[in-house]
Amino acid sequence: MYRFIVSLIFIAVLLLLGSCGVSNANAKKGFDTYLNTHHYNKYDILTFKRNFNTATMNPNLYWVELSLKENPEIVINFRWDAKNNDVYVPDFYEEDRSIEALTQYQKEEILLREEMYQVLDDDVVAMEVNVFNHEINITLDKDPSFDDFQFFSNKICSVIDKYPNTWTREARVDFRLKAERKGFYELIVKPNNYDDSRESYRYHPNSIIINNYGSTKADAIDQMVQQEFSKPNAPVFLNRIWVHQSDLSSMYLAIEKHKPREGAQNPNNLTEGAGMFLVKMDYDDLDLKIMSYYDYKTISRDNIFLDLMEQLPDDYKYLIEDS
Repeated sequence: MYRFIVSLIFIAVLLLLGSCGVSNANAKKGFDTYLNTHHYNKYDILTFKRNFNTATMNPNLYWVELSLKENPEIVINFRWDAKNNDVYVPDFYEEDRSIEALTQYQKEEILLREEMYQVLDDDVVAMEVNVFNHEINITLDKDPSFDDFQFFSNKICSVIDKYPNTWTREARVDFRLKAERKGFYELIVKPNNYDDSRESYRYHPNSIIINNYGSTKADAIDQMVQQEFSKPNAPVFLNRIWVHQSDLSSMYLAIEKHKPREGAQNPNNLTEGAGMFLVKMDYDDLDLKIMSYYDYKTISRDNIFLDLMEQLPDDYKYLIEDS
């Protein structure tokens, strides 16, 4: 009953605040006038609806979607401030969010994606390009070699370097085989004009990151780990894989060891983390060698992976260390 009353009060407040804003009719009239004045006969309005939300507490915001008449494939969306008669831009945004800038971004996104397909299409089985998220998924017939990574990096850079205002950070390139939901290898491709000096994590150019789930190779490694380390009532979990950045058969594994949880009653929560193994692996020889063990009684579980990365030889590190 209490929750029901609170919900009714919350809804009433939303309706009250919403009713305090510019009316729908006046907001639409103001936007039509703005569009005809500044972008006459250039766009079709697909959506114009109130977009009040508790994050901004602004009853005058509207969600707008426009399509470019000369190319309906280009659709832009933004929030419109009906009181100020302008595109709403949060204070923390630094990039240009004007209608012209959004349209130009969409035009370049289409050109970039088409050019990427033209450049890579003959070398892949399939591919997907997500410009907004700076991600590329590439499907191959077989696992890529070190030379393949350099080859694809050069080709991808040849495209994204042309669009510095659209592709604004490093590309994350997932390499997967047919029928895999996630690739084993992820390549970091940094545009030549990208400045990451203010980023929290900075990657070496052409860094190779390993995904420890979802691929045939990851499943095979996990099976080996389970056979070698898992015990009844004390399972282990493969948490991280670091690969030698040029010798792809050599890896380090972070394997978390669990122990029975004292007084556990929930059947889904019978164990808890006890420590972390750092294991060196030669994939070609199917060889596992324990390098060290970190007991959570003597080392904090928090930031354990950053601690482990500091212990790795330089050839396995993909992040740039602060000097």
